[in-house]
Amino acid sequence: MARRGRAEVDRGATSVAPAVLGSGIAAAADGGSAARNWLRLGRDGRLTAYASCAEGLVRWTESAPGSDLWQGPELFPVEGWTGRFTLTQDSNGFVWFAATRHRGGASGGREPIIATQYQTGRPLGDWRAVGDPFPERTQEGAEPLPPSGDPTVIPDGTGSLHILATRFGVGVRGRTRGADGVWGSWGDYQGKWVRGAVVPLVTARGRAEFLAPFKGGASYWGQDAPGSGFRWLGRIEADAVEGTYSSYETGPGTGTYFWRHPADGGVVAYRPQAPAGTVPALMPLGGAGGAGPVAVTRTRINGYDCTVLLQRGSDGCPEIAAYPTEGEQYGTWWAPVGDRCAGLPAISLDARGSVTIAMVDMDGGLLIARQDLTDPGLAFGPWCRVG
Repeated sequence: MARRGRAEVDRGATSVAPAVLGSGIAAAADGGSAARNWLRLGRDGRLTAYASCAEGLVRWTESAPGSDLWQGPELFPVEGWTGRFTLTQDSNGFVWFAATRHRGGASGGREPIIATQYQTGRPLGDWRAVGDPFPERTQEGAEPLPPSGDPTVIPDGTGSLHILATRFGVGVRGRTRGADGVWGSWGDYQGKWVRGAVVPLVTARGRAEFLAPFKGGASYWGQDAPGSGFRWLGRIEADAVEGTYSSYETGPGTGTYFWRHPADGGVVAYRPQAPAGTVPALMPLGGAGGAGPVAVTRTRINGYDCTVLLQRGSDGCPEIAAYPTEGEQYGTWWAPVGDRCAGLPAISLDARGSVTIAMVDMDGGLLIARQDLTDPGLAFGPWCRVG
């Protein structure tokens, strides 16, 4: 996994003129607005990358599966945009976005909103408000409530959609839209001292779960089956750097959660659903000094099912590591794979099953590097600037 310098970047091409200045994208990404795993594979085999700028959501789309010709950046303006968003993808390939926008009269001056992209390259649906999860008003003379965390959308295998919002000092609130399209009322998932957004995971079987982080650990909530309500499943007692959680399904119906340990910023892994009779332990995976949550995917390397992690390293450059899935005890070795990036890099499999890594450079351009499938290990071709 050789490091790629700027001299090795292939400039590629884009099919449309940029709709937004790259410097605005870079500034937003470096300000921490990048959503986790912002590179997504659509049902038609095309990859899409998402970012933020001051005016709204930005998108780049492959012109064909595996192509280095991309459309974008395309800007989707959002009135009152606060700059941050989360996204997820359901079993139909729909990409769901959750964000907040400024609105007078809303709790804290912000309201949660959601939108959907139903097909790769197609326009987003309208942004819709989902109601106020925290209608409580600060009493006169009291300290104002802190801002709410980023709202998160979780689609489960029955077609139900769950939106979860957090506020420190209040807790986690959630609302569900059933498969029939009818919204229920906001429910309370407790967690008064929650910090930041919840960390969702949906298994291939369609069962949804999430962590609600607090200082020193997290509460663990999940469904008994797709479509059922969330119930409390226990607590994780472990320190974490705030805002560094991510998750991935690493076994049938089993998820692994990753975060950074405050001692050195190294990545640790934890599986709440450990086999009966065992006590799950935090498993160190290196990556000390890195920033933010890791991006995660799985692929076969030399015939073995492996988990691949991508991080923004201590020098601001993307770094990659791989290990046998759920074999954290074998350790990892992190290798640099590019120049300095703005915000977090992202990872996905493309239409060929090739591991594809993406980053926004310091000029706000989108760069892509793909796994060399002729190499038995995990090697990458040169970076290509596609937008």
